[in-house]
Amino acid sequence: MAAAVLAAENPGFRDEHWFGRPSRLGVQYTRILIDAPNIGTAKLALIARKVEDRYGKDTILDRYLNSVYFGRYAYGVEAAALDFFGKQAAELTPGEAIVLAAQLDSPGDGAFDPTLHPDAARRRFDEIRKEMPGGDGAQFPAGTLTTAQWEQQRKARHPEGVAQYLADKAILDIAALNLPYEGARVITTIDPRLQQALVKQVDAAADGSVMHGQPANLRAAAVAVQPGTGRILAYYDDARATPGPPGNAFVPITLAAAIKAGISLQSRWLAPAEMDFPSEGRLAKQGNPVRDVKRCPGGKPSCTLLDAQRDGLRLPLFAVASKVGAPAIVDMARACGVGTMWAYEQDKLTPVPLDRAGKELAPKYFQAEIGLGQYPLTLADEANLMATFASGGKRATAHIVAEVSYAGQTRYHADEHTEAALDEGVARDVTWALAQQPAGRLADGRPTAAATGEWTLAPTLAERSQPPGQFQVDLTKFAHASIAGFTPQLAVAVRVGNKGDEEHVLVDRTGARINATTMPAQIYRQFLAEALAGAPRFDVPQPLALGDPNTGNAR
Repeated sequence: MAAAVLAAENPGFRDEHWFGRPSRLGVQYTRILIDAPNIGTAKLALIARKVEDRYGKDTILDRYLNSVYFGRYAYGVEAAALDFFGKQAAELTPGEAIVLAAQLDSPGDGAFDPTLHPDAARRRFDEIRKEMPGGDGAQFPAGTLTTAQWEQQRKARHPEGVAQYLADKAILDIAALNLPYEGARVITTIDPRLQQALVKQVDAAADGSVMHGQPANLRAAAVAVQPGTGRILAYYDDARATPGPPGNAFVPITLAAAIKAGISLQSRWLAPAEMDFPSEGRLAKQGNPVRDVKRCPGGKPSCTLLDAQRDGLRLPLFAVASKVGAPAIVDMARACGVGTMWAYEQDKLTPVPLDRAGKELAPKYFQAEIGLGQYPLTLADEANLMATFASGGKRATAHIVAEVSYAGQTRYHADEHTEAALDEGVARDVTWALAQQPAGRLADGRPTAAATGEWTLAPTLAERSQPPGQFQVDLTKFAHASIAGFTPQLAVAVRVGNKGDEEHVLVDRTGARINATTMPAQIYRQFLAEALAGAPRFDVPQPLALGDPNTGNAR
């Protein structure tokens, strides 16, 4: 294939590079690489020369063959071989390789496609054969796949429904690895039994699923990650990994940052209906104090941090986040496996990679509201941070791609090593706290360590334009509801939300409002019950009771 492409496009490729000029094929690859159609010829040649000097011609040729467009929606020789001849590139005959190489002259209109223009295809075939070393014996192939045949093959390689969600996620991850996905053979981390168990709970088309027959605006997404390896064992997300605010399902991060800072789960915190936080710019006179509709157990004016996280009390958790500081919470999120969070920048939701120290990202992007789970993240990251706690504070990278190969040659194999993310004692105390959440207890009485959370409807433009204090968010109407938790064998995150905008209050088919402890928790429990069938029971270790119980704002 390489010989045929060089004969068609650049016969002198191996010898070119005189007077500082790059090869023709090097220029073509550079144009693909930088994706700048309007770049000037001189500038393109300069960049191409630098690319060739850095990578060498063998690498340039390899990458060109795996990325160039051949027509028929095929990028790279592997995809082209499948679309034109129904076989892998390694199985091509010399004649078939020449036919594919001919497409590079005019791939957009199929001018040399034997199915569309057989005479032109044969003429170009003869021209390339004469230039190709050893091409004299090449025979023009009997025929390529018809248009109907290759479209059918392509459809088979691009599945729909649940398989498409998995494929889309794998393609995103392959692109992040700077590997071409067309022509790739991908081995995923998905466990078929667990995947089937998950789909049975969240796919609205599946009879008996929790989502079956629910209002059309609802969607459910769920991810299961293996602690200690980061393998995504089950995945369902019809929103293509759209991030969402986790609410108090993010609180394990807040707890871990607090315990690390010396704050005990037994410390006591005030929980009135509303409260000013001057240091955070949250003041009643400005119309934006921190409010809550929930109260401490028994209606008491204060409660422990343990109670606050279990019941999702906003004021104590905000006070803790303010005291610990948003930078420390960002650092803890990154340490536990969160790669990106989303923040508003000039009224636009923008991804913010957590690749810098927290003090560089907060308060520029993240304020104390991070402790309440305001800032969106992907469900895979939400499950992965739970996997870190499940493995005693050791973090792995969540991944769905285990191996990628091209024509039988492995180009990528996932690295599943773990790194220490937080102190084992901190992880133990957080695990014990999460195990007190009743929504995470399975039907047979087995506990899991779980956190539940909701996020309210986004205010409309008209509501946001009202004077300070004139509009208050209704804290009982939710657009997102989540649960995330784990056992030693599995970490799971489930989210129920709207398919489109966030202007619909989450209600089920009976008209009852949805919160984290209803539909998401039902999916979570039923999936885990089936996934863990026959697995050893999870006994929650007693906490080490780290931190000072006198660090709260109440006594």
